[in-house]
Amino acid sequence: MYWLLEGFLKARTQLPPDQWETLVWFDRGKSSEVLQLCRMAPVRLLIPESCDVDVTFFTDPEDEEVQHYDIEKRYFQDPKEVWNLLDRDHINVLCLQRFILHPSLVAPTTAKLFEALILKAMNYDLKPAGYSYSLMKGKNPRVAVFLDELNNIAPSRGQGFSGDQQAGAILQHNAEQLRSQNVRLVASSHGWRKLRIGIRSSFQFLISLRGANYPSSEQPKLYRFNRLFEKLEPGQAIIAFPTKTFTDKIRIPWYGKGEDLGYIRYIGHLKPETDKPRTSKSNVSLEDLVLALKAIAPSQ
Repeated sequence: MYWLLEGFLKARTQLPPDQWETLVWFDRGKSSEVLQLCRMAPVRLLIPESCDVDVTFFTDPEDEEVQHYDIEKRYFQDPKEVWNLLDRDHINVLCLQRFILHPSLVAPTTAKLFEALILKAMNYDLKPAGYSYSLMKGKNPRVAVFLDELNNIAPSRGQGFSGDQQAGAILQHNAEQLRSQNVRLVASSHGWRKLRIGIRSSFQFLISLRGANYPSSEQPKLYRFNRLFEKLEPGQAIIAFPTKTFTDKIRIPWYGKGEDLGYIRYIGHLKPETDKPRTSKSNVSLEDLVLALKAIAPSQ
């Protein structure tokens, strides 16, 4: 995913700023991997208002930071507000899933997030900061959304928690609409079959890493090369284009670990709403109930 993101950033050197794609990175919160993004471009962290992200960079022996990186924070109350906080000149990192500890929150929160994105895109209301909208004739600017481990958001049946199909169904139903509105999804999955079937068929470009395996019923051309994919070395990849033509084996560079630069602490978590217990205005005892039943019982 780092390699793809870096490719998008390099493409900017060939384009005027109004044609740049706004980059949105879904942070999984695993270790401190987001710090690698700071090496590529300025970063904007999008954080739930009740939570926070504390970034600490390592220092050299003279107690000076090894390097200063441009990181800023923006906070939101509702996931729907995220799309109003995007900035073209930053890598917009959505720090949300790391704060969701309760499985019951994953599906509704993610679904609400994508519902808002789709509505904004379809209504031409997706407006990251930095663009000259008077020159865009009402069109949405290009937005690329990077989703690491998409199988956790849109799992195939039997692969997720109960209720996890909601966000995947929304994405599947609107995938073509998003593409037509200049919103691109760039995603990874730990396995082809772990991803919702309607979603995985929507991706036109496929990058196969070591261990990739495709079913003959869905990808007959790729299926013939499963053994080749299984024997790829770590760091090797093969790109399949929409025409199902292939590149040769390519080498994806190793970007290191975020912990080489510092570490991140995620503070707080989102709590599920709990239903309040019902309260009755009057308490009826068992004795009162028995007396009432006797009063209405027919006399013998």
